[in-house]
Amino acid sequence: MKKGIAFIILYGIILFVAFLYREPLLDWLHQSNLSQLPLMFVLAVLFSTIPIIPFTVFAGLMGAKYGVWIGASINWVGTVGAAAIFFLLARYFFVEKFQEYISKYSGIKKFDYIISENAFIAVLFSRMIPVVPTPVINIYSGLSKMLFKTYILATAIGKIPGMIVYAYLGNGLFSSSHSLFSGIFIYIGFLLIVILFYRRWYRGKSNTVLD
Repeated sequence: MKKGIAFIILYGIILFVAFLYREPLLDWLHQSNLSQLPLMFVLAVLFSTIPIIPFTVFAGLMGAKYGVWIGASINWVGTVGAAAIFFLLARYFFVEKFQEYISKYSGIKKFDYIISENAFIAVLFSRMIPVVPTPVINIYSGLSKMLFKTYILATAIGKIPGMIVYAYLGNGLFSSSHSLFSGIFIYIGFLLIVILFYRRWYRGKSNTVLD
């Protein structure tokens, strides 16, 4: 509850600051200078690793500034890069500290069961369905016996839809309300389909174990 209130306050502050500096922000968004792209890729990894500002805000701005596909590419590199960093930190550097962090997450047993059945599918679905917190996926995968190549491939594929949506919504926010709402409905529909496939797969695995 406290975390939810903190996030609401944080988003409120960001929106207030964006409103105060809306004219410089709009001028920057309308600049199509691609020379800043390398910096944006670095910032994407930074903000995804250390959320100085919520990554969703940054991801939306990338879509507004560079369009859907370039913006989505920046977002994708940022999230996959951060995921790789957390995996390596959990596996080789901060094992005990991350184990303590993971132990506080009540749903870890279910995620552990899914990983034991199919690590690739576990990470893939977890990336597409925002149910398990991203830090938990990153850290627990690093602490597990999962191969890095399995983890990074599932992450790279699973992150594609969400990063496109963030960029699309950011682009639609400054273009037309029709594009914005259509993007939201398309993403909701996509999530529902993924959830149905996930539940069917999970039930099938559970029935196999019971048999």
